[in-house]
Amino acid sequence: MSTLAPTPTPALSHQTAALSGCLSTPHIAAAFAEDATVRRLDAGSIEGVLHEPADRSRVVLGLHNPSAAEARINLSALLPERADCTWRFLSGSMHTSDATDGMYVHLDAAGTTWLTAAS
Repeated sequence: MSTLAPTPTPALSHQTAALSGCLSTPHIAAAFAEDATVRRLDAGSIEGVLHEPADRSRVVLGLHNPSAAEARINLSALLPERADCTWRFLSGSMHTSDATDGMYVHLDAAGTTWLTAAS
């Protein structure tokens, strides 16, 4: 279950700079504005943070794998309220796989990725 948090996880907050090329896009920048909602996500061994602009039009999801081995996460299980969303890659490194229970994001050891989806 997702929990409310005032700030992103430390590992992800310092990597927001990786989005610098994307932040000039208004709908992405809005997810990082002062009035945006930021939620830490309980993603097991993967650190997750969800940014949502005040108008709730889009979300930006950051995922970080702090371990020394590849890890994967089921997006449908992590964010069941967004199970029907089409996720788009913004930056980082990952690959995906489809399964009967949803889409999995695979992160390399110490890997980070940022995704976005419209609400």
